Amino acid sequence: MWISPDELIQDFGAAAAVAGTGGWPYDMRGEVLLAPHRPPSSLPARFGAVYAFALRSSSTAPAGGGRVLKVGKAGPNSAARFTSQHYSPGSARSTLAGSIIKYPILWPWLGITPGDAAGIRSWMTANLDRLHIFVRQPSPELLTTAELYVRARIGSVYEGSA
Repeated sequence: MWISPDELIQDFGAAAAVAGTGGWPYDMRGEVLLAPHRPPSSLPARFGAVYAFALRSSSTAPAGGGRVLKVGKAGPNSAARFTSQHYSPGSARSTLAGSIIKYPILWPWLGITPGDAAGIRSWMTANLDRLHIFVRQPSPELLTTAELYVRARIGSVYEGSA
């Protein structure tokens, strides 16, 4: 599996202190939802989050267990982004489900069949772990900085052109 959220928070804190990141330190806490998982029902009040989706650690797909597919962020007023949009291909401009459906070239590598793609939400909850780093009352700049840091540390398949 990928690096723990607590380790990411500790490392981000050390880097933020050295870099003079505005408003540091922030109240941050981590969480992991292992596959099979239920999408979170809410974003805690007054919190933003950096989140990641990865193939479950026991995946036998050629991409390998723990392969990170998406890193994103949601501000305190973006609960839908955090809770549900990534599971539905057409719910927002950029979702993990939409990227998976759009690029079938990666399906064999990720262990996805055409039948799985037809029920992408079910496949995602059954086969993906989620990592969350919650940040209390974050500034937009801090969330962007934390998202960038996490993406740099753990990578992500569906970023940029996806």
